[in-house]
Amino acid sequence: MPQTPESLEVFSMLAEIELTCDFSEEARRTLAEQCRIEEHSIKERVKLTALKPDRFFLIDGHIARLENGVIERLQAFQGLSEPIDLIGETLAPDACLVTETPCLFLRIPGAALESVHSTGLEVSDIELDPAEGEFLAELYHLINNNQLVLPARPEVALKIQEMTNDPEAGIEALTEIIQRDGTIAGALLHTTNSPLFRATKEIKTIREAVVRLGFRNTRMLAVNLALRQAFLAKHEVTRIAMQESWTESVLCSAYGCVIADVTQHLDRERALLAGLVAGIGAVPIIQFIETRAPGKTLPMVQSLVAKLTSITGVLVINYWGLGDDLVEVAEHYGDWGYRAAAPDYTSIATVARWAALQSEGREVPEAGTVPAFEVLGLAPPPPGEPIAELAGSERMLNTLKSMFNM
Repeated sequence: MPQTPESLEVFSMLAEIELTCDFSEEARRTLAEQCRIEEHSIKERVKLTALKPDRFFLIDGHIARLENGVIERLQAFQGLSEPIDLIGETLAPDACLVTETPCLFLRIPGAALESVHSTGLEVSDIELDPAEGEFLAELYHLINNNQLVLPARPEVALKIQEMTNDPEAGIEALTEIIQRDGTIAGALLHTTNSPLFRATKEIKTIREAVVRLGFRNTRMLAVNLALRQAFLAKHEVTRIAMQESWTESVLCSAYGCVIADVTQHLDRERALLAGLVAGIGAVPIIQFIETRAPGKTLPMVQSLVAKLTSITGVLVINYWGLGDDLVEVAEHYGDWGYRAAAPDYTSIATVARWAALQSEGREVPEAGTVPAFEVLGLAPPPPGEPIAELAGSERMLNTLKSMFNM
């Protein structure tokens, strides 16, 4: 059936709304046919709780929104700003709005939204058995309703990353940031006093540790330690799966740093972070399994992680605010066919993961079928062989592996 002008307009809006932007085009078209745009004149009062389970978005105009006795003024401009979600998942009994100008609203029927939840995202290339499909449907429901619990933002790691762009940042500033987190500070002191970095006397303060390790090494290690806290699980199976994911992340970060250094493409610390977060999507999946489906075996958990990590990874990186370049890294996790127009962090992370898995004797595709090698100017190695351009970087690579596995 041909789409009406209004449904075409709604279809475009659905691509901008966080709730529906990850739906496939077909799902958005289907949903658009069931949505409607409502016009409200000035000084109209709308009781939001009466609209549930529908979702209500401000497209254009000015409103005053009241909830829990608090008034919030909102405005949207059609074609210039994204529609504003006025309902969300929870509402106080007094939740309502008053239009302060003539307004346009988008109303998405709750029943129509629910009907496409399990099929709305673009997953046609993922093969799932019935049990995995059921798990995925529940996971998608939480994702689309912003209810999936995501790992806490690694504030120390983010602040240290900001320092890499500050030419005035020095030892004192780095020391102050690290000292704010007792867990990271303690781990840093432990590493500094390990055989890898041990000096003639015991290091007792963070400032001494920064001086001993060096500014760059300290930044890289502190970021690693901060992110390590996200990879936690309680039960045996999920703990093993989480450790596997963390180990792969450590290897990818080490190889990513070395590849950036050898090829002179992009910043090696950013490449290190790209490697650490490439597979971060495994964390909410494993934690979700732990709380909602604890009976799954390790192979089942590993299968779900392998198939769904790229989907949840994008959510985590966006939530953490790490930047579009790293969102793309997470989005293409496991996509060996990814080809960029120019060297980027996704290409580095892809080759880094290939090198990490190959070094562990795990199955990898033939390097010649991985376009990222060509993009980075690296010669694809023959089957069973390491990357030739990394020869001579063994010391740096081994230091990073040892440091990050402390």
